[in-house]
Amino acid sequence: MEMKNHLQYIKKYIIFILVFGLVTAGVAYAVSSNRPASYKTVMSYELELINRSATSEYQYGSYYDLKGSEIFAQHLMSLMRSPAVIEDIFRQAGISYEIDNLSRFTNQFRTDQGSAQHFSVTFSRYNRSEAESIATAMTDVLSERVATSQVDDNQKSMFKLRSSEPVILYEEVNVWLAVIVALLAGWLFALALVYLKRYLQSESVSK
Repeated sequence: MEMKNHLQYIKKYIIFILVFGLVTAGVAYAVSSNRPASYKTVMSYELELINRSATSEYQYGSYYDLKGSEIFAQHLMSLMRSPAVIEDIFRQAGISYEIDNLSRFTNQFRTDQGSAQHFSVTFSRYNRSEAESIATAMTDVLSERVATSQVDDNQKSMFKLRSSEPVILYEEVNVWLAVIVALLAGWLFALALVYLKRYLQSESVSK
């Protein structure tokens, strides 16, 4: 099909394409304009080795320390996907919660490991005071796990968890960006539907 024929075919359905895009943009505007702003919070943690297990291979001691810290940091990160741990955090923060969807409940927290001994936890709340309470409770819960989960031969905690002050960013919803993206996506989807209709019609004629 030549370009002229393409343009003529699109022109035939231009009203449908335009209206479809506008409806999609209208829905995006309604949803995004009613969505409240959120407080994105980042907590940074660092594991400090305070007691070392005995080893006969002292020349590898530093490597073992670093590797142990890396593995234990990954363990702490995995706890932030545990429903039981998240429940403990909310209870200590004094925040009510409901578990209507387990995946959504455990995906509230995103973890990133910056180095062997450093990791961060990111989450969002619609209320700043809730974000601060959760950050404090999270530190308390993880510190308790660090104190009891990994101990040396003398039953002393091997690691200590150091936390930084929470970084809390106020994030507003960019309504017009959402509208523009929805408008363009709606037009492209409508165009795809138009050509899908043409393809199906040509297939039925050929049969």
